[in-house]
Amino acid sequence: AMMAELRSMKGLIEDRFGALAFMEKLHISPRRAALTQHLLDVGFSPMLVRKMAESLPADEGDENTWAAGVLERNLIAAEREPALEDAGGIYALVGATGVGKTTTTAKLAAAFATQHGSGNLGLITLDAYRVGAQEQLRTYGRILGVPVHTAHDRASLEDLLDLLSAKKMVLIDTAGMGQRDARTRELLDMVSHRAIQKLLVLNAASQGETLEDVLAAYRGAACRGVVLSKIDEAVKLGPVLDAAIRHKLRIVGVANGQRVPEDWHRLSAQALVQRAMRVQASASWKLDASEVNLVFASFGAGRAAAPLNA
Repeated sequence: AMMAELRSMKGLIEDRFGALAFMEKLHISPRRAALTQHLLDVGFSPMLVRKMAESLPADEGDENTWAAGVLERNLIAAEREPALEDAGGIYALVGATGVGKTTTTAKLAAAFATQHGSGNLGLITLDAYRVGAQEQLRTYGRILGVPVHTAHDRASLEDLLDLLSAKKMVLIDTAGMGQRDARTRELLDMVSHRAIQKLLVLNAASQGETLEDVLAAYRGAACRGVVLSKIDEAVKLGPVLDAAIRHKLRIVGVANGQRVPEDWHRLSAQALVQRAMRVQASASWKLDASEVNLVFASFGAGRAAAPLNA
């Protein structure tokens, strides 16, 4: 017990001295301090901000321009790959409640049908919990001339996949469940068919901690990619881009409104980072220098930061 207590005390001392050393660096280097404050203000996590600040080169360039370049190199955007609607395949859109999975499914379906025809498209819904969600997708299906099939379990889903095997693209709209809902695991097991590629829809307006919770519950690292929804509602893109960088997620598309399919886009890493860096923090949420010190005084130096390609 005494050894455990000594190890705990040693870790606490190392954390505190590490935090003090980092804050001393901020005082010595105004550029590093300015970069740290700006990145925190636009929503990036202390873990990523600390890594960025420690990697800042000593030359007299603009620190925000340098940081934007580093973030762009570490953000995986699929703008150079074939679009989902061109590549085809079987995709299940998963995510928490209210993130826009059904609308995103409709946008993808409309974009595909415009280029390849509705005869090559299959639509499946697994959302048996909300009748309204089924009707929403069926309405889009009627507009596109595509019937919407409903699967209630894994066996019926596999039967439908066999039925639609000749289609170039099959989209599966899933039930919206909170990331802490016990049924989330059942849903993921249901769409674990080897032919199904999962697309995780993330609400770009969510808090960083909520995004972390969602990524853990929906196994974000195992998904084919992520779709950023509601970017038109997000005051700050920093938290969602931070999560994408640290978890090495591939951003395959973004949704910035309710229009189908007009509000479906593929943005480059540069466009996303530039938008995130332009945010002006409101006075109520803007940190001053002393508050930046408080952030890092309570943020342990021993915590591992994600490696960045500087």
